[in-house]
Amino acid sequence: MKKLFSLALIIISMLVQTSCDTDFFEESDGKSSGPSIVPVITFLNSIPDEEVNTVFRLTNDFRTGSEAYYRNEANTDDIRVANLSCLSLDANLCRAAKIRAEEIVSSWGHVRPDGRSCETVLNDLSIARNASGENIAAGNQSGERTFLQWKEDGKPYSGQGHRRNMLSRNFSKIGIAGVYAPDSQYKYYWVMILTD
Repeated sequence: MKKLFSLALIIISMLVQTSCDTDFFEESDGKSSGPSIVPVITFLNSIPDEEVNTVFRLTNDFRTGSEAYYRNEANTDDIRVANLSCLSLDANLCRAAKIRAEEIVSSWGHVRPDGRSCETVLNDLSIARNASGENIAAGNQSGERTFLQWKEDGKPYSGQGHRRNMLSRNFSKIGIAGVYAPDSQYKYYWVMILTD
């Protein structure tokens, strides 16, 4: 009876340990920095490539189309942005965006789960740049709806930060990624990273 009780305790211990597993952040040298305080999301999938391509296409159409404008700081007029070039989709920036999309599932915002600024993901991947910007979004399954969320039509200047990022002359490259986390609050998480 004592052996059966001990075996039952071991099995229960293993089950509890598995369901409460914690995530480990990888530092740039590949060593683990220890467990985070947030449990692992049990199921995480990438957003399909066709949805990422939709955001990419719509962003370039936006930059080169008739809606390339944003509100001025006084909210009295639109500032038109003309002759913007198309952004190129960059594989390394997509990798960085994927890392950030996974991070915002458990730590929403432009600060990484370890407390560093969002742009440090570029340092971690040795991505050189003079300028960078990040757009994050949650709750939309489709690339089109996510793009429209970032487009911020009808918002005042203070609410068009994502829009201004997409229309910035400082940027020539883009990375886009999203993840689906069904047991999280918003289910769908998207990141766009822009650099020069």
